[in-house]
Amino acid sequence: MPLQRAADTARHISEITGIPARIEPRLIEQNFGIWEGTSPRKSEAFQLAKQNFICFYGTGESMFRVAQRIYNLLDELKDDEHIYILVAHNGIARFIKSYFQDMGNEEFAAFGVNNCEVCRFSFE
Repeated sequence: MPLQRAADTARHISEITGIPARIEPRLIEQNFGIWEGTSPRKSEAFQLAKQNFICFYGTGESMFRVAQRIYNLLDELKDDEHIYILVAHNGIARFIKSYFQDMGNEEFAAFGVNNCEVCRFSFE
């Protein structure tokens, strides 16, 4: 299930532009397992855990798995002639940017977008 804010934003964009909206399950946020919900996601322990890209956080999803689903989606879109608007949160935006541009670990971790910020990428 996508985070409600992303779904609401996509629906609003669709209403304004007439572009049909649909939920793309590969754009959902990463599952941080034991760090989900009320866990201290700003804690030093969590920040250190995030540096382990293969870690599943107990019952969650590794950074590599998230990258795989996002990159697979973008590979599919690359072969299509349409223009797409992807609506997602920071975590997913990081992976999208890393698909189009080399990023070191620190740059990847620090990258973020403001609410309703538009980032444009091209397969060309």
